[in-house]
Amino acid sequence: MPPATNRRARDGGHPRRVAQRWRSGARTLAALVLAGGALAAFAASNDPPGASRGEPAAQQSAGAFSAALILARDDQELLGRWSGARHESVDADSVRSIAAGGRASAFVVFGGCAPDASGRCDVTMRLRVKRPDGTTAAATPPLEVWQHKAPPAARTLQLSAQYLKIEVEPSDPAGRYVVAADVKDHVSGASLQLATSFTATR
Repeated sequence: MPPATNRRARDGGHPRRVAQRWRSGARTLAALVLAGGALAAFAASNDPPGASRGEPAAQQSAGAFSAALILARDDQELLGRWSGARHESVDADSVRSIAAGGRASAFVVFGGCAPDASGRCDVTMRLRVKRPDGTTAAATPPLEVWQHKAPPAARTLQLSAQYLKIEVEPSDPAGRYVVAADVKDHVSGASLQLATSFTATR
């Protein structure tokens, strides 16, 4: 069954939200695409959890373009710290486990996107969430990482303009879930495949 999608714009300059729910029999996984991001430096302590399983690492680079996939426990807390950091680093340990009823938000942190002739970047991502049995629980359309905007300043990184909020529902199976991101710089042509994981617990 295709995902049911509800789009609405919030007043007062608040982020546009795209709510989606994927269903597979009695199993559901709720996800919410939101907008956010503010310029700052970034210090991540994310080990590549899939490296021993032949999965892409959580951090990759291609030339000057680099990106990392993180799972934040509290999106608003991260956004607040990020926007207030200015040129200081922001520690963002990636979530490793989520209890039933809990949430995490998948962000891409990036730097070095190539500007086009007008000086603007064009970077998008597709996100996927796979269940412990390998089936797909969620898959997004192309989302904005950084489009129609100037590149981040030299030696600084940026939070993706949109991110995916994932909720583990009581009906979701326990076990290891893989979150993957295909990140594309449409100006330079660079593509990065990123992956991280979390364990859903009861």
